[in-house]
Amino acid sequence: MKKPAKHKFNILKQVCELIPRNLVPKLSRLHKIRTRSFSCWSHVVALIHCQLSHSISLNDVSDCLKNQVF
Repeated sequence: MKKPAKHKFNILKQVCELIPRNLVPKLSRLHKIRTRSFSCWSHVVALIHCQLSHSISLNDVSDCLKNQVF
């Protein structure tokens, strides 16, 4: 299995670093957001990735993120 190049995801990392680390948990508590299987931060990262990659379905996001190691 071919490993993806690390340089492809610098933009995603840079965008995520613009968000203060305490903002997502603070907003999730404020709006009483509850998740079952993954954190609110993971959800935000997946949504940002979806926007940057122009994914059109949940399967696109899932397949792409499944192959990546963050």
